[in-house]
Amino acid sequence: MLILGGSIMPRSSALSDIERGILEDVALGLSNIQIGLKQHRSPETIRTHMKNIFAKLKARNRAHAVAIAYATGILRCPVPHLPLAQAISRRTFPAPSRPVPKRRHHEPPGRRPLR
Repeated sequence: MLILGGSIMPRSSALSDIERGILEDVALGLSNIQIGLKQHRSPETIRTHMKNIFAKLKARNRAHAVAIAYATGILRCPVPHLPLAQAISRRTFPAPSRPVPKRRHHEPPGRRPLR
């Protein structure tokens, strides 16, 4: 049994290997035509598998199906995410070697006042 959104999904309605592969390709952002070319199936067959995936996962659309698959562990993220509390190091710049002279507000840059 799989727990899906508070309800229990029986094993008989779990995704097949083909459906899992299609869902992985959907998660990569591929269209039905692209998935069909990759898996040597027709786009209509991919569309039928997608309808079965929607029904089994009770998903509204492709993005919802992928989100449910990640949330339930059907799909796993290939790249681990960084922890939220990880500190980001600040880049420090070296102190200037000589002090920068201050300009007066009324002096235009690059000109000396007349005496």
